[in-house]
Amino acid sequence: MTDLPVDRTACWRPLGVALLEYHRGDEDAEIIVSSGIWEDEIVPVARFYRPAHDPLPGLERSALDSCRGRVLDLGAGAGRHALELQAAGHAVVAVDLLGEAVEIMHDRGVDDARHGCLGDLAGETFDTVLMLMNGLGVVGDLHGLGSLLQQLPRYLKPGGRLICDSADLAAVLADESPDLCDELTRPSAYVGEVEFRLEYGDLLGPTYPWLFIDPDTLALIAGAAGFDCRIEARGERGSFVASMQSVSSRRFTRV
Repeated sequence: MTDLPVDRTACWRPLGVALLEYHRGDEDAEIIVSSGIWEDEIVPVARFYRPAHDPLPGLERSALDSCRGRVLDLGAGAGRHALELQAAGHAVVAVDLLGEAVEIMHDRGVDDARHGCLGDLAGETFDTVLMLMNGLGVVGDLHGLGSLLQQLPRYLKPGGRLICDSADLAAVLADESPDLCDELTRPSAYVGEVEFRLEYGDLLGPTYPWLFIDPDTLALIAGAAGFDCRIEARGERGSFVASMQSVSSRRFTRV
């Protein structure tokens, strides 16, 4: 989570309330996800909560295995990744904008769960910054991604890396909805910039921007910000895990 205005948290409040009710026993809880691309989808809250008994997808497991040293889990949600990293011996700081998510993380046993965003961590540095479950999308658009990468070096130790995942939305739409892909591919907009809205019970959040980025565009923006971007793993429907390291800090990395 980068430095977002306070009112931006309202768009995720339906998710926060849904996560807390799931945590308190409503395992049938569902949330409605709307967008300008797909039909409304009813999603089990368990998909966001990530119960401990559900195995993690292969891409996420690959990303966790790539983490080194002290880890910042940025946009940590209900804390499943932080718990996995703790169990593997990492010191983890888990940060989320949703107070409900932080309460859940404390209950689940995350040692250092904090309410806030990247800007609240001034003066702290990490070996790994982790943004999973399309967590990079929180930047909203390509400009937001560039802004995040400009901020990031001050939070990374020498040789530190950002590990994140995303998906090539244009590739997905080209396979599943070629007409829609043609409609969305305009010179004035990047196809991976999407608007979503969440609904849970009587709570209807405002729309918010989200970014799905393809590997080539990610590498281009990362390079312009002084990062070396590598695709570490690929999955279904255009999904991938990437790692980014500041070019100026590569010489400090131990082999």
